[in-house]
Amino acid sequence: MPSVPRTRTIAFSHLPLLCLLALAGYALAQAQTEPNAKPDQYFFVLLNRPANAPQLSKEAGEKLQAEHMANIRKLAAEHKLVIAGPFEEDTTLRGIFVFQADSAAQVQDWANSDPAIKAGRLSAEVHGPWLIDGSDIHPPATPEGMEQYTLVLMKRGDKWNPDAPEFMDAMKQHHAFVKQMMAQGALAIAGPFPFTDEGQLRGVAIFRVGAEQTATLVKDDPIVKAGLLKPEIHSWITGKGVLAPGQPMQ
Repeated sequence: MPSVPRTRTIAFSHLPLLCLLALAGYALAQAQTEPNAKPDQYFFVLLNRPANAPQLSKEAGEKLQAEHMANIRKLAAEHKLVIAGPFEEDTTLRGIFVFQADSAAQVQDWANSDPAIKAGRLSAEVHGPWLIDGSDIHPPATPEGMEQYTLVLMKRGDKWNPDAPEFMDAMKQHHAFVKQMMAQGALAIAGPFPFTDEGQLRGVAIFRVGAEQTATLVKDDPIVKAGLLKPEIHSWITGKGVLAPGQPMQ
């Protein structure tokens, strides 16, 4: 369940990819051991600030923020929302939600219940399923603690072409890179979106190290070096303990 800080208010409104073959193997192994179990599905939501977002007074903004945070706590208590957190930069990207759900339509409905979205201060951009290992997500360590991470949006590169003969070779090398990053403690969670998804966003990686170090590491990702994907790097915050430890808040 995502942590909601009490001592420090972080407002959304002011506010890598695992190889598909490996994930298919994981899902197959799960199905073989639990033949009647329904695989967990996760969906990634980008929270954006619309260009026409209404201006609010300080009092109205604080009230809306309190309602926004209360809704986050409610969705987490209902075991729908498993990760939430804001971006640190002041851009149109305000934060993310990660839901465990049956469908993108269900996620859109849950996201639209947010008071800030209802008020037009945020909009929800749903992607998924996000093909991640759910065991990388945990309940928060404390109700108030927060940690810093570097979130990388992996977008379609100039040479993105799943039908190209060399594509799967690059994906295999990329998978080895991801395993290496996990083993070294640099990466907290990562996963792609299905090839059938035609959007520009192809996957998301959340690194445990700072933005500068993340940028250096991502340059060595074979799938980035091949021009299949291009990384967009953002500083990001979430509840302490939800993912493998990140950087302490400064």
